[in-house]
Amino acid sequence: MTKERKTAEELAAMILHDLSNMDGCPKRGVTVTVYGLNPWNSMLTFGVDAGPVPNQTELQSFCDIITERYRRLYDVYDISRCRPRVERRSKSVALASS
Repeated sequence: MTKERKTAEELAAMILHDLSNMDGCPKRGVTVTVYGLNPWNSMLTFGVDAGPVPNQTELQSFCDIITERYRRLYDVYDISRCRPRVERRSKSVALASS
């Protein structure tokens, strides 16, 4: 089965969107970073704008589940092979501060 390809930014935004629909997910200060190439992975971090996050472990577990599901469906599209070389180690998407 051929997987659909997404950029790291697209995958990070998709994961963050799913997390933001979960009860207890802060509206600000949450960042998802997608790194690596096939297999790729994600990292969830909480900034000071997130405030106290009592269900941080639950959100991390949910992020891991979402990542595993998306990893089965999508490969990371390496845009650096299509453009002049630019150093790109990871892509993050964060909930904006209001």
